Amino acid sequence: MSLRLQAAQVAWLNTKLTLDFIAASRTWIDEDLISALLTAGVVDANVRGADDEGAARDSSIGACILPNALRRPVNAISIAMSLGVPRESARTKLAGLVERGVLVRTDGGFVLRAEVSQSKPFKSAMEAFLLATVEFVDGLAMLNACGARDGDRVVTPAWPVAGLATRLMTAHVLKGIQHARSLKPEISLTTHYVLLWLSHLTGSALRVVQDEPDAGRLAPLNPPFGPVSVIEVAKAARMDDETVRRHLGQLEKAGLVIRVAGKRDINLPDQTLVANWLDFQRRTILGTQQLVRKLYVAGVIVDRPSETIRLF
Repeated sequence: MSLRLQAAQVAWLNTKLTLDFIAASRTWIDEDLISALLTAGVVDANVRGADDEGAARDSSIGACILPNALRRPVNAISIAMSLGVPRESARTKLAGLVERGVLVRTDGGFVLRAEVSQSKPFKSAMEAFLLATVEFVDGLAMLNACGARDGDRVVTPAWPVAGLATRLMTAHVLKGIQHARSLKPEISLTTHYVLLWLSHLTGSALRVVQDEPDAGRLAPLNPPFGPVSVIEVAKAARMDDETVRRHLGQLEKAGLVIRVAGKRDINLPDQTLVANWLDFQRRTILGTQQLVRKLYVAGVIVDRPSETIRLF
């Protein structure tokens, strides 16, 4: 298998993981996309580096939120810059999250309220993300990619390493979002989200290399191919049609999206865009290799088939 093909397939898996992560995050933040990503950014910043410092594993999902002594507050400007959210918008959203009891504001910045990690909505979201992690690892193992080998699986039951796995995966997804934004930083986070869905629904990453041998290795995951309608994008993104149409219009003006028989597609005929995309895919595969190594060390991935599909 060529490196270019593997990079495209790994990028497709990462896009799916990111969209699953965002979907899980939105379920407990009233479907608010920006608030969900800001909260994820706060959680990631609160625990960043803790695992490298030898933080103990916790047998509960609440391990995603470390003890107060190990949590690091983060300020609004840092979160806004990392996600590309306008500062005032970030401050307003974060203030709303404090008012709702999701976050706590300290002298050093924002932290996730400890009690939230034990709430049913939060646990449900994390369980959904863990299921997405299982699918992601299975896909990598299917491809023998990024250090994952055929037969490797997420350990079952996953509960003993759930918190650690969630921290590592959250950091990986947010870093991927930041890399994607760096390609077109002038585009808003919400517009990038719509672009991400269009890319996934059209199978654009895989279509760039569809003529290569082994291009069908991901067929068991049923990746979609070809242009899609505005309504299809809106339904998948859980947004109203007109809002999605407006964002797609902005992407058309930016040269990233084209119309094909009344539908929308990524502008694959633009070779400059494709070249930037291929570079992004190569960066994605490097980040995924680092993630897989961390998951092995953490005991999240095991090198033998699981005896059961029970996760918890």
